[in-house]
Amino acid sequence: MVAVSLRESPDVVREYAKDFGFRFRVWIDPDGAAAAALGVRGHPTTILIDRAGRIVATVIGERDWSSPEARRLVEWLLEEATPR
Repeated sequence: MVAVSLRESPDVVREYAKDFGFRFRVWIDPDGAAAAALGVRGHPTTILIDRAGRIVATVIGERDWSSPEARRLVEWLLEEATPR
């Protein structure tokens, strides 16, 4: 999992990640180029990418990614992407 912050200073992002206990990397997209390339139109946007690097889902808006439903979705995506 990687979070991408748009147009925020590294200090602000670092403090936010610390305050919320992020245990994953946070990248900074200072000019919005990555967001534009991925077609991000709203914030927050979650893009789920499988192991082959394919975008398999785009979710705009807040979601409870700690819910059982979200966990099942991620597990399913990982299972589908596992080479057989």
